[in-house]
Parts: sequence; C-alpha cells; structure tokens
Amino acid sequence: MSDEKKTFDFAPKTLGAGFIHKKDLVLAIILVAFGAFMYYEAGKFPEAPAILGDTLNADVFPKMLITILFILVAIIPFEFKITPAKIAKIDKDRGDRTLPITWFTIVLLLVIVSFAEFLGAVVTMFITCLALPLLWGERNYIAVAIYSVVFPGFVYLLFNKLLGLYFNPGILELLK
Repeated sequence: MSDEKKTFDFAPKTLGAGFIHKKDLVLAIILVAFGAFMYYEAGKFPEAPAILGDTLNADVFPKMLITILFILVAIIPFEFKITPAKIAKIDKDRGDRTLPITWFTIVLLLVIVSFAEFLGAVVTMFITCLALPLLWGERNYIAVAIYSVVFPGFVYLLFNKLLGLYFNPGILELLK
C-alpha cells in the first residue's frame, strides 16, 4: 500500500448501489409530499353545476398536472445516471450559497400572496409586476411602470371580460 492518504466519503452522494442520488431523493420526497397535499386539496373543489353536464370538473385539471408532476419527480433521483456531466455541474453548484436576492424574492412573494385576497387579483398582479423587477435591479422605471399596468390589464380583460372568469376585486370593490 502506498503512503498516500485515503479519503473516505462517509456521506456518499448515492444510495442503493449507486442508483439513487441522495439530494435528488430528498427533493423528490418534498415534491411528492407537496403534490400529495395539493392533490388532496384539489379533491375538495366543489362539483360543477348540473347545467354544465358531464364536463371536466374543477378538480380534474389540477389533478392531471399533479399526476404529471409525480411522473417527472419519479425520474429525478435516477437522472444522474442519464446525464452525468450535467449532474456533476449541478452538484458542484449546490455547494454555493444561495444568493440573498433569492431570499428577498421569496419573502416579497410570500408577503404579496398573504395579502392577495384583501388586495384582489388585479392589484396583486400590479404590485407583483411592479415590485419584482425593481427588487431585481431594473432601472428602466418607465418600462416597469408600463409593464405593471399593461400586463395586469391585459390579463384582466382576457380572463375576466373575454372569458368570463371571476376575479376577486379586493380593495377595488371600494371604488364602486
């Protein structure tokens, strides 16, 4: 035996004879738990009125999306065997600290979402479209202002007026 120091990885990156990536397995478990909760919540949606007939109920589309999520999540722990070069880069990047702007974005979105019912859909979209670009450092204030007015306006006109979907008016109801 040589005098070289042997290094042992006491926490290997893989499990099960190297077929499952540990960190990806943890991520997959979290996504499955989230998907299971959302699937359960989608089952609580009210039935469609009888006048609509036997069409897709409100719970079908979210359940289809969650099923696709489950199928994709099943691939995650094994993906490192399919694309080893990309996974090596991802593993290297996982060691980097999360940028503070990421945490600021998460906090901002949580605050906006927590007030969304009070603010209403259009005002929530406006605040989100205004606040996120500014937080991320956009300095073209005129473009941000135009975007924060035009995008929520377009979404409102398309979905509320054209397609007839109800948007919670929130504080805009006070203007009536």
